[in-house]
Amino acid sequence: ITIIFKSYPDCTDQKVYQAVTDDLPAAFVDGTTSGGDGDSKTLRIIEKVSGKHVEMHARYIGTTVIVRQHGNYLTLAIRMPEELAMAYEESQDLQLCMNGCPSSERIDEGGHLRFPATVNTPPSSSPSQARSAYTLESAVDKCLEKFQVRHIYFHSCVFDLLTTGDANFTAAAYSAWEDVEGLHPRKELWQIFPNSGSGNSCEAQALPAVVLGLVCLVLVAFL
Repeated sequence: ITIIFKSYPDCTDQKVYQAVTDDLPAAFVDGTTSGGDGDSKTLRIIEKVSGKHVEMHARYIGTTVIVRQHGNYLTLAIRMPEELAMAYEESQDLQLCMNGCPSSERIDEGGHLRFPATVNTPPSSSPSQARSAYTLESAVDKCLEKFQVRHIYFHSCVFDLLTTGDANFTAAAYSAWEDVEGLHPRKELWQIFPNSGSGNSCEAQALPAVVLGLVCLVLVAFL
């Protein structure tokens, strides 16, 4: 993940943050932990859990960024003003905040990817571990250990367990849910409950899962 806070007059010099698996620093690449002059630090990095949870607060643009690591995966959550999210040129076609993931990486309503999904397992994993898989029932039961309500983060948890067999996605889905609770300014505007008129079948609810925003490489630039 690469995050660029561009230079902003009287607020901060340009700051760049980079993180990779097993290296989630609590500082920008220049070694600093804040931006801004004097005691008025308009940009700060706060380490919540060493190597696992870092937050960046940019007061001058009303933006908060949360980066976490779960297993071999990095997750990203951002709260930012709508006018800032909309401030991009047409040439900047990869706008995750406005357009979501590229269409080639989305899952359709039938639960299918548009390209063959592969799972890279850690070198330490045995062949038996790589082949292990959850059934729908066991994935639902596992995710219910974290979630009491079946919203899109629950369904994301179920989908990820079914497709990867990696239990770290359970914690990742729950952290994403916590980030929504902490970052979203208006609970009444949450759009986390899937529209469904297909009854109460667990299978019917699990298939149209929304994929959790898990990333291996993301570039975010704040103007």
